[in-house]
Amino acid sequence: MLSWIQHRWTALWLLFAAYGSLFLFMYGFFPLKYHSGKISHMDDLPNFINSVSIDGHEVYNSGENSVILMVIDGLRYDFATEEYMPFTGQLLKNKSACIYVSVAEPPTVTMPRIKAMMTGSVSTFADVALNFGAPAVRGDSVLRAAKSRGRRAVMYGDDTWLRLFPGMWNDSDGTTSFFVTDYTEVDNNVTRHLDKVLAPDENKKPSFDFLVLHYLGLDHIGHLEGARSAKIKPKLLEMDDVVKKIYTGMRTWHRSGILIICGDHGMRDAGGHGGASAAEVLVPLVVVKSDNFVCPHPSGPGPTVAQVDVAPTIAWLLNAPIPGDSTGRILPSLMPSDVQQHLYLLHVLAAHNAQQSPPADTEFFQQFKRAEVQFAHFLTTGQQSAAKIAKEFYDESLEDLAKYHTETTTDFDLFAIGIAIFMLYILTGALLCVTLFSFQQDPQRNTSVVRQHRSQASTIVAFAVIFFLVSTTLLISCFISETKSRFCSFNPFWTICFIAASLGIAAAYFIIKAAIERTKDLSALRELNAIDYLLIIGTLFHAWSFFGTSFIEEEHMTWYFFWNTLMFFVLVRTIVVVVMYFTKKWSGATEFQDKLDLENRMSSVGVSIVPQWVLLIALHRYLRTMNQTGDRWLFLPDTADWLNAPENSFYLEAHLVIGTVLTLGVCLWNVRHMNNFMQIHSALTVAATGCVFLYRIATSALQTRYTFLKSYDPVNIVDVFWGILTFQVLFELAIYVGMFAQCGLKPKFAYTKPKAKSEDHFYDEMDEPWNIEEVKLSLATSLSHIMYNDLMLIIVLLMRPHNVIMVPSVYFTCVLTSKCLDHKLLDSRSRRTEVVDVMSQALVHLWIGVLFYFYQGNSNSLASVDLGSGYVGLREYSEFPVALRMGLHAYAGPALAGARLFCALAAAPAASWTQYLQSVWRVINIFALQRVYQLVVYCVIATIFRHHLFVWTVFSPKLLYDFVATVFSIQALSTIGNIILITHMTSWLARLVTYKTTL
Repeated sequence: MLSWIQHRWTALWLLFAAYGSLFLFMYGFFPLKYHSGKISHMDDLPNFINSVSIDGHEVYNSGENSVILMVIDGLRYDFATEEYMPFTGQLLKNKSACIYVSVAEPPTVTMPRIKAMMTGSVSTFADVALNFGAPAVRGDSVLRAAKSRGRRAVMYGDDTWLRLFPGMWNDSDGTTSFFVTDYTEVDNNVTRHLDKVLAPDENKKPSFDFLVLHYLGLDHIGHLEGARSAKIKPKLLEMDDVVKKIYTGMRTWHRSGILIICGDHGMRDAGGHGGASAAEVLVPLVVVKSDNFVCPHPSGPGPTVAQVDVAPTIAWLLNAPIPGDSTGRILPSLMPSDVQQHLYLLHVLAAHNAQQSPPADTEFFQQFKRAEVQFAHFLTTGQQSAAKIAKEFYDESLEDLAKYHTETTTDFDLFAIGIAIFMLYILTGALLCVTLFSFQQDPQRNTSVVRQHRSQASTIVAFAVIFFLVSTTLLISCFISETKSRFCSFNPFWTICFIAASLGIAAAYFIIKAAIERTKDLSALRELNAIDYLLIIGTLFHAWSFFGTSFIEEEHMTWYFFWNTLMFFVLVRTIVVVVMYFTKKWSGATEFQDKLDLENRMSSVGVSIVPQWVLLIALHRYLRTMNQTGDRWLFLPDTADWLNAPENSFYLEAHLVIGTVLTLGVCLWNVRHMNNFMQIHSALTVAATGCVFLYRIATSALQTRYTFLKSYDPVNIVDVFWGILTFQVLFELAIYVGMFAQCGLKPKFAYTKPKAKSEDHFYDEMDEPWNIEEVKLSLATSLSHIMYNDLMLIIVLLMRPHNVIMVPSVYFTCVLTSKCLDHKLLDSRSRRTEVVDVMSQALVHLWIGVLFYFYQGNSNSLASVDLGSGYVGLREYSEFPVALRMGLHAYAGPALAGARLFCALAAAPAASWTQYLQSVWRVINIFALQRVYQLVVYCVIATIFRHHLFVWTVFSPKLLYDFVATVFSIQALSTIGNIILITHMTSWLARLVTYKTTL
C-alpha cells in the first residue's frame, strides 16, 4: 500500500469517496417523501356522524364553480397593496375580495410550493434538489381528483406544472421558468390566452372548470435587479390589469367564478428566495368571487392561513374529493353559511386528517371525537349551542392536527446517516495521515526497504480479508439493528453502494496503516510560527462553531474576525521586522551574519511592505461594506445599494471600469509566464477584455456615446469571448508541442540539449538529455496562468457591476499576503521552510477565498444564490451551462484564491519540476483534508440537531452549500490534475515533433 500514500492524487480519490459518503448522508437526512398511496374518492365521504345518518354527497356539494388560480411568482405580501395593484386594492377596500397572509413553508422555491398547493401536504427539504428536475407527482392531488370527476383543467405559464402533473390538462401552454433574463415574453405568453379562455360559450359558461395561470416575470425581475427595482411596480400594474380582466370576464358567466391570487413564495430585498425570512415565507392570498361576495373578515392584513389550504379549498369548489395526503383546511371566506354544511366540511377535513395515523390517545384526536359527538347532537336536535361547540372543537383539533402532520413529515434514515458519518470520519483520518506523510522533508526516502518488497499477492490477500471483515460487519449491523434503511435493502443499486462503502472503508484503513508506519520525520513542523498556529487553530475551530445556529447564519462574522486578527498579527510582526532592519542598519551592524540576515529577510518584500499592508487593510474594510449578508443585519443598507441607486450610476460605472481595467492589468502581468510570441497572448487578453466591455455596453450596464455599440447581440459577444479563451489555450499547447518550429519561430520556452553527445556517453534517440522537466514546468506555469487569467475574465463577465472590483482585489490580497507570511521574513532562524511555507500559503488562500465569498454577498441561505449569473450569454435555459455559471459565480472567491496559489507554486523562484509536483501534492492534501474535516464535523452537528426548531431553515441549507462546495472542490483539484496530465501529453507529442525535427 506504499504507492497509495505516495501517489499524488490519493487525496483527490479520498475526496471523491467523501463526496459519496456525503451523498449517502444527505439521502438519510433528506429522505424523499413517499406518498401514502391513498387515493381519495367521493365514496369516502362519511354518511354517518357518530351513528347519525347524513347524505354526504348532497351536503358536500358546493354547486357549479369555475376556479382560477393565478400564481404570481415571487409575489410577497407587501406588494399586494393599492399602491402597486390599485384594482385589487380597491376590491379589498370594498370587501369584494378577501386577503390572507399565506405561510409558505421553507424551502421557498417554486416546485415544493406548487406541490403543497396541489397535494395539500408539506414538502420535504429534498425538493430543493429536485426543483430543477421536477419529477412527476405520484401521489394524490387536486388535479387527479378533479380529473376523476370529469373536470376540465387548463394551464398557462410555468412549465413546472406540466412536469409535475403530466396528462392532467385538457389544454396547456408552458413557458420555461429558469430563463430569468426574460420578464416580458414569459408573461405575454400567458396573457395572450385570456381573451379566448375567459370567453363564455353559448350557455354563458366558461370552457374550463379549473384554470391555472402562473406568471414568472415578477420573480425574474427580482432575481435580476432586486425587490426594489424600478421595474417591479410596472410589472405589478401589469398583473393588476390581468386581475381586472379576469374579474370582468367572470362577471359575464352564468356560473360562480372564484379567482384565487397568490404567490408561490416571496423574495428578499436582494431578489433571491429559498430561505425562511418573513419576506420569503409570507405571501398574499386574495380570494375574489364573481357573485355577491362580501368578505367576512375585518379590514386589515387578514387572517393567517397555510399554503396547503389551497388544495382542499379548490377540491371542494370543484366538487372533488380532498387529496389523500392533504393536511389543509378550506379557506374561511369560502366556507358555506349553512350551519350543517359548514360543520360537515369541518368534519370531513378533521376525519381526513385524523385517518393519517395520529395516536388515538392525543388530545387533538380526543377533541375531534368530542366535536363529532356535538355535531351528531346538532343533527338530531338542531340546537345551535351544540353547533357552536362542535365548530370550536373541530377548529381546535384541525389546528393541532396540522401542527402534528407538519412536525412528523420527516423520517430520518439514521442507519444511513451513521454509516455515512463513520465513512467521513475514517476518510478524514486517512487524509490526515496522507497529509502528515507528505510533510516529511523527503517522503520518498523515509520508507522501509524491506516493506517495499512485500509481494503484490500478499497485499491483495490482505486487502480482500479486510474488505470481507468490513462487509461482514456492515451486513451483521443491518440484521441486528433490524433497520428499514434502504442501504440494507440489497436491491441492485443499494448493493453497489454497500460494496462501494466496504471498499472505501477498507482502502482508508490500509492508507492509515501504511502512512502511520512510514511517517518517521515531522521535524519540518518545528518551523511553525505564531501566525501558522493562528491559521491552523482558526481553521479547526471554525467547523465546531456551527454548534450555534447564529454562527451558521452569521458565518461571515466568524471569518471577518479571523481575518482582522490575522491582519493585525501580520501588521505587528511586519512592523517589528522593518524596525529591526532599520535599527540594525542605522546602528552600523558590522557582523557579516547580521548584514546577510537583514538583507535576506527584506530582499523579497522591501521596506514598503508596511504601508502596502495598511492600504490592504483599508481595501478590505471597504469591501466588507459592499454587500450586507447573513440574516440579522441583512436589512441594513450597504455600499451596493448606494451604488445601484439611479442617481449614483456614475460611481457604479466607475467601479465596473476600474475593476475590469485592473483585471486586465493583472492578466497582462501574468502573460510574462507564457510563450507570448509576437505578443499574441497580450492581444488575445485585450480582445477578451474588449468583449467584456462590449457585453456591459450591450446590456446597458455601461453607458457610452457610441450608441451603435448597444445594438450588438450580447449572446454573440459572449460566444466570441469563449472562442478567444479557447484559442489562447490551444495556441499555447501548439507552441510547446513544436508545431511552429518548422516555420523558423523560436518560442520563449523550447526543447534544447543542454549537453551534446560525447565519446564517453551514448544515448538512445528517445533518451537523449533534453531539458524535458524544465519545459514541463514552464508549460505547467503557463497553463496555470492562462487558467487564472481566463478565470478572472470569466468572473468579471459574470459578476454584478458593483462586485467586479473584487476580482483584482483577490489577486492583490493573495500576492501581498504571500509575501508577508514568508517564513524567511518573519523568522530569522528558519532554515528549511518549504513544508511550513506550503502549509501556511494553502491555509491563508483558503481563508482569502472564503472571505471574498462573503464579501460578494453570499451566505448560508438559499436566497443569496444569484440566478441571473447563470444566463450570461445564453438565449435559452440549459441545465449544465447555467449550473456551471451559477456555481463559478457563487464560488468566485475560493476559485480565484486557489488558482492564484497554484500559479505561485509553478512560478516559484528556483523551482524544479519535482519540487513543483511535491508542492502541488501537499496543497491538494491540505485542501482535501480541510473540506472533508469540515464535512464530518458539520454532519455530526446536523445529526445532533436534527430535531432543532431551525433544522430546515438554518442547518439544512448549510448542508446543501457544503455539498456544492465539495463538488466544486473536486472540480478545482481535478483541473490541476488535468494541467499536469496535459504537460505529460504535450511532452509525449513533442517527442514526435520536436525531437525528430532537430536531429
